[in-house]
Amino acid sequence: MTITTIKNHADVGNLNLAEISPAQLPRSTYHAILQSAQNFGDTTAIEYILDGDCISEAQIPFAKKLIHRILMTFKGKSFANPHRKMSYKALAKNVTGLGNALHSLGITKTEVTSLVLPNFPETYVSLWAAEAAGIANPINPLLDESIMKEIMISANTKVIIALGPVPGSDIWQKVMAIKEHIPGLKAVISLFGDDIACSKNNKVPVYGFKKLLAAQNTQAANFTLPEQSDVCAYFHTGGTTGLPKLAKHLHLNQLTNAGQVNLLSPVNAGDTMLVGLPIFHVNAAVATGIASVMKGCKILLASPSGFRGKNIIQNLLTLINNYDVAVMTAVPTVYAAMVEQITSQKITVPPLKMKFAICGAAPLSSDLQALFTKLTNTPLVEGYGSTEGSSVSTLMPVNPINKEASVGLPIPGITLKIADINEQGTLVKMCDTLDVGEIIITGNNVFPGYVEDAHNQGAWVVDENGQQYFRTGDLGKIDESGYVSLCGRQKELIIRGGHNIDPKMIEDAATSHPDVTLAAAVPRPDSYAGEVPVLYVMLSLQSTLKLDDLTTYVSANIPERAAIPKAIYIIDEIPLTAVGKIYKPELVCLEIKQTITEAINAHLKNKAVQINVFADKKLGIKANIFVNENEINELQPQIKALLTPFSFNYEVLAIKTITNEVA
Repeated sequence: MTITTIKNHADVGNLNLAEISPAQLPRSTYHAILQSAQNFGDTTAIEYILDGDCISEAQIPFAKKLIHRILMTFKGKSFANPHRKMSYKALAKNVTGLGNALHSLGITKTEVTSLVLPNFPETYVSLWAAEAAGIANPINPLLDESIMKEIMISANTKVIIALGPVPGSDIWQKVMAIKEHIPGLKAVISLFGDDIACSKNNKVPVYGFKKLLAAQNTQAANFTLPEQSDVCAYFHTGGTTGLPKLAKHLHLNQLTNAGQVNLLSPVNAGDTMLVGLPIFHVNAAVATGIASVMKGCKILLASPSGFRGKNIIQNLLTLINNYDVAVMTAVPTVYAAMVEQITSQKITVPPLKMKFAICGAAPLSSDLQALFTKLTNTPLVEGYGSTEGSSVSTLMPVNPINKEASVGLPIPGITLKIADINEQGTLVKMCDTLDVGEIIITGNNVFPGYVEDAHNQGAWVVDENGQQYFRTGDLGKIDESGYVSLCGRQKELIIRGGHNIDPKMIEDAATSHPDVTLAAAVPRPDSYAGEVPVLYVMLSLQSTLKLDDLTTYVSANIPERAAIPKAIYIIDEIPLTAVGKIYKPELVCLEIKQTITEAINAHLKNKAVQINVFADKKLGIKANIFVNENEINELQPQIKALLTPFSFNYEVLAIKTITNEVA
């Protein structure tokens, strides 16, 4: 029984949970790699392509081969290699060798190696070697150097592995700018770079990745072997500058979540898993990373920039077929782009060999899900999870029986409940079927806590039996068949293309201006990115600040490019609760209403439509779109088509008289 045959929660309970017990799982992620090297030997563990023009192993553009050959011959650099493969044996040797190298640089079980790397095969090697010798800390390489520095200081980083001086990347410049400011930093390892000896201006030594690895013993570990109970990773999951939120993972957490995914998956050893999400994200690290290794799958790395790589999206259908992709995981933006490409170019989709596709990291529109499945004849199933749950908490079956929009069934081995939690953070009761409350989780895949204890305050609740649950901050409900539906977020994260943005970062930048008294950053629905940030501000009574000047100021003071607001609104009053807290749902409702209004105005200009968007404790935020009852049959499918890219909850309803037409 797998995701293709499971129907309800009882079916999940009938799976062999002994397979994901600590006794049956490997001792660590490192032991999982060694075990797969024994089982799968010379078969391919990782296949890599430079970009979407490398449409098959036999069809690599000659120009790319030539550039790679020239760079290798005259510079000894391999970053332009258009196609590579790494066997399971080679993966184990490389992880062992790099783990030994980290050990030689002073890394022990409790010390941290930060990774600032795009998606190369060496990134997986670095991740698992850092977990083997100590603790890995993957960092988004697109972050501003100031945020990188704060993350490393919070993590107490001892070694950095970063992309070296490669054309088109500013990673090395950022790392070089901060490395002398990380207390206790022992070394930097430069991927595709060379050694740089210590000097007056270079107090932290730099080692070339290739040369350092070549000097190591790759047959056996010199470091102390890790155990399931050891911390293996710190994943950055938000937090403002100065106090980043770093989630600890135990080896047991990652192994359990990987095992849970594999227990549901119909993929077999030798099947290909397409990875286009960044490896610094838990999905690529755990659910499609170590899970694929444990299963004996081949990971296809689609460019250093993943799905954002040159011509990856444009050639994705061809790549899927030519590389025999069995499963892919992506965010809604990728599937929306594929659908747009197919429909706008009138592409006849060839029969795909994929068993199914998974969507995660951001809410998926049920209309987009249905359209992708129809156009590609490939089931698109949604998953839900978090960094704190190691990656995946729920997964939708291929043939579901849910009656309303859902993110699927809780995966085997997790306890997921809906709870009524009061304002003091105390668990009042567990909610009944279909009642809305906060989603709470516990299980061996759930992390032990954040690095900074300040972030652990209020993050947990305890039931009457003393069982501790992590508060996800998401609102949801569970139906009689066990399907979980999301009903909004209590967490204020803005999720842009699967990337978490902390609104406080935006608000802090705004309120640092002396004329700004209050600021509230909220998500605006976006047809491509899912959500983008917008900012509402209230100015002091005496202020004469102009919007253009405020926009320039805010943009200059936000250290993360993705967090720069798409729009800023200066308003007379920001909505507040009875106790004086900013009430963001009202602003979110405004953004959803504006999005619907713009879509309808652009395509249904002469139609009378009334829009009511409201926040409801039971339903979350919902939009009711009213049309004249004599036009419902005509307008309902048109409005549904217009709103297909968006994930907010809406309903098109008939009404006798429109009282508030769309302007």
